[in-house]
Amino acid sequence: MRNPIAPLTFQVRLALNKTEQFAAAGTSVSLDWIQAQLRGMERRLHRLLETLDRLLDVSRLSTGRIDLQIQPVDLAEVVREVIDALDAELAVARCTLTLSVRGTATGAWDRLRVEQVCRNLLSNAIRFGAGRPIEVTVDADHDVARLEVRDHGVGIASDQQSNIFERFERGTEQRSGGFGIGLWIVRSICHAMGGSVSVDSTLGEGARFTVVLPRHPARHVESDRSDFT
Repeated sequence: MRNPIAPLTFQVRLALNKTEQFAAAGTSVSLDWIQAQLRGMERRLHRLLETLDRLLDVSRLSTGRIDLQIQPVDLAEVVREVIDALDAELAVARCTLTLSVRGTATGAWDRLRVEQVCRNLLSNAIRFGAGRPIEVTVDADHDVARLEVRDHGVGIASDQQSNIFERFERGTEQRSGGFGIGLWIVRSICHAMGGSVSVDSTLGEGARFTVVLPRHPARHVESDRSDFT
């Protein structure tokens, strides 16, 4: 919890000190400076909320229970919304992102959980993409919809690929400072909706993650799944 809170506290203190200096000097504070400070605080608050969400997910998923609100969902629409929300992160990472949609990829899923899967995979691609292009593909056939996220960054060693979907596993690339639960959450959500996630990667050449979700989940797929281990 200190990771997102400490920088936020530091920025607030820095802003307060700066405004006190402006006041003492009788200088007005520019609107651009105020907006820049608020944007920085907003980013850090967003990161704090994401951290809390991840910790809550660990608590829920560790019990082997996940609540699903099944409804008609357009996978491409969800992906577009997530990409728009990550626009600032893409800009900071200097990554270009292209989205290819083939056909109509609709299905009966939990929209918020699908969004969470997309966000985790795209965030990983941005974090480990080394500033190189990211390609996202959405397609579907009669039975399943697929989401593919490909980056051209650091990649994942072959001996780590079987472990990266485990809880608290971060592989050999530690510079992100994350909890190592994002991909575990992705796998758990996919399994809960009767789907799967896989990875194909070569160290130093990037990674391709593929999510497959049944468009019409089998009747036995329920909100209370216990196979998250």
